[in-house]
Amino acid sequence: MTRFPTALAWVAVALLLAGCGGGGGTSSTAGPTPTPEEEPLSERLTPYPLGKTDAPSGYYEYLPPGYGDGTPRPLLVFLHGFGENGDGSSELSNVVNEGIPALIQSDRWPSDRPFVVVAPQHRSPPDDPAYRPCETATYGGSCAMDIQHKKGHPPSGTPCATPTEVKKFLAYAIGKYDVDPKRVYLTGLSCGAYAVYEYLAKYGAAQIAALVAIAGDARPAWATAKCGLGAVPIWAFHGDLDDTVQPAGSTEPMAELTNCPQPPGHPVKITIYPDADHDSWTRTYDLSAGNDIYAWLLGYTQP
Repeated sequence: MTRFPTALAWVAVALLLAGCGGGGGTSSTAGPTPTPEEEPLSERLTPYPLGKTDAPSGYYEYLPPGYGDGTPRPLLVFLHGFGENGDGSSELSNVVNEGIPALIQSDRWPSDRPFVVVAPQHRSPPDDPAYRPCETATYGGSCAMDIQHKKGHPPSGTPCATPTEVKKFLAYAIGKYDVDPKRVYLTGLSCGAYAVYEYLAKYGAAQIAALVAIAGDARPAWATAKCGLGAVPIWAFHGDLDDTVQPAGSTEPMAELTNCPQPPGHPVKITIYPDADHDSWTRTYDLSAGNDIYAWLLGYTQP
């Protein structure tokens, strides 16, 4: 890995964008647990290191019970945060530390959820002095996301997944798995949520029916796409006490979108947790806050 004189800059960005902020993403005990006679769903979570398949990234796969019976399933693509970056191989297990993969790994994912779930890993970036200002920024995560956007998402050296990277993985997953191409959904936390917004800003409704974004900054995407950011239904989540990614990164663009002429059936929703810091994803993904994002996603299909 290339080392720049300002190597500490990436250390600071890692601390800012990782799953930090007071709430341990995998520490929650909320969510269903399987009865003894049920197959542990964690056994259905399979790693595919980079180079072992034709996928452009190393990734984890979850196939729901009954998959392969000839019925196409909905596809849910999960994008992780900065702290789960890795080399796609020896560090691929980072992906299961937070969010949906962590729920499946700990057998807290209901067997009746119909999704094929895939979770690609973004490659760890080399050190880049361009991100040094984020070390002392008030909202270091938002700072890094804005810089990546302004740099145009170079194919290497980005803290978060790029729109092109997401598009390539979506194409791979849709082609590989027996899924309904009209029921493809995106979700992500922190860096992953930012990547979801950036994908939407560049590619619009191509390939996806709806998305859930948690603790991301959509302001750069809004600056590029304006009302085009509302090409699909969006449900955004943020913690009001987030000191890593500014809550305005969700509230301001979603407010702007509500003033746009929305296509029929394309709602814009936002949920702010008044007591949450950067980790607003644990209570969202395990449904302990009462927001059933999975049923909501399944309510939408592409035309």
